[in-house]
Amino acid sequence: MNTQMLNQIKKAAAQDAKNRKDLRYKKAMAFLIKKGFLKANADFNNYYQARMKVKDFIWAGQKVEPRILEVLPAAVARLPKAFIHDKTNDVLKLEEVVKYLIENKDYNKLFFNMPYEKIKVWMNIPLNDKRTKVSTTKKIMKSFRLTPLTIQRILHLKNKTGLSESALIEKLVANQKP
Repeated sequence: MNTQMLNQIKKAAAQDAKNRKDLRYKKAMAFLIKKGFLKANADFNNYYQARMKVKDFIWAGQKVEPRILEVLPAAVARLPKAFIHDKTNDVLKLEEVVKYLIENKDYNKLFFNMPYEKIKVWMNIPLNDKRTKVSTTKKIMKSFRLTPLTIQRILHLKNKTGLSESALIEKLVANQKP
């Protein structure tokens, strides 16, 4: 190995060590670890902040830890109030991916060289705070026009079983064959 290549490797290693000490990286990791998106051997607890700038996550993902870019779109989609959005090109790219995640549509572009299939997986992992539900268990509001007789039967079954009307209908639909 020639000395020029060795010097480049040493310079890159020194830059990486410097970037790992940057507060943007430490805060991004602390947030994602606390929420349950990532795990790490290092202790980042002292750097946790409830709200952060999206551009800091993108910087940390580009300069230090690519896993941040993999989970960031799902984190923004699932915890929107935790992020402060600037209108930079990178943030606009992220917002486009987030829109597709929320609508559960396919996205045929790369997000910072990250395939959409790798990003989409993070929408359905359970998070540490238990308040945010995975997209497959979120309830959807629907209304139906039912006859008075059907309503009476639902209320009778509700009182008999102790279930809510929604739970009763879900249970009946799950047990019935069309």
